[in-house]
Amino acid sequence: MDNNPIIVLGDSCPQIGYYTRPKTYGKEYEMVSRYIDFIKKQNQGNKLKHVAIFIEPQIASGYPDLVVVEYFSNPSIMWSIQRRELGKTELQLLYFIQSHKRTYSTRISELLGFSDVEVKNSLKKLEKCSLVRWYQNNAVHAIELSKYCRINKIISIEAKIDKWKEAIRQAEMNMWFSTESYILLNKNGYSQKTYDECCNKGIGIILVNGNICKELKSRKREFPVSYASLQFNEWLQGFQREIKNDFK
Repeated sequence: MDNNPIIVLGDSCPQIGYYTRPKTYGKEYEMVSRYIDFIKKQNQGNKLKHVAIFIEPQIASGYPDLVVVEYFSNPSIMWSIQRRELGKTELQLLYFIQSHKRTYSTRISELLGFSDVEVKNSLKKLEKCSLVRWYQNNAVHAIELSKYCRINKIISIEAKIDKWKEAIRQAEMNMWFSTESYILLNKNGYSQKTYDECCNKGIGIILVNGNICKELKSRKREFPVSYASLQFNEWLQGFQREIKNDFK
């Protein structure tokens, strides 16, 4: 898969727990498709930057229109089949541990509200996948992020033909998992009010009517932003394993 740095996940892939919203064809779909073609053209042949495009993936907050993930090519990272068993709880714990670097299972229970049994069962799964180190004194240590995660940035995009307020509302929601958040508008320009609101919220603006151009850059956040950021890594690596198995 690394010979082709552009991956598009437009349909559900139940084998890896990835689901998308059924496609709705129309002007908005055409606008998003045009922007996807633009991303492909921009990154075609770029062996240094690898890109995965997720179209309306199902996450806890809904279905963002488009999520563009930039990731590193690192053949040394091995994705094990056991990682398919990881669910929301395990990823929440993994994010917490990664954020704190070192903690205790009892503290995880106290702060995240899971029972001791839930925490211990989830830690067993994470340790089995070599994603954490869990010691007899209940201390839990994080594994270096680059050892199991290939993602560099997650860019979320909300597309609207004319409802810019709704686009901004959804783009703001997407900040909980993405390192950059944009609205995609089918316009040649925008009002000062739109610009000011996006600027204040840290949301970027992309226009696709005529030439495609990035009018305002999004404020950047450090990866991972939340446990959902890590979910995209699991989908990406699980999907790549599925593709490799198909060609065996």
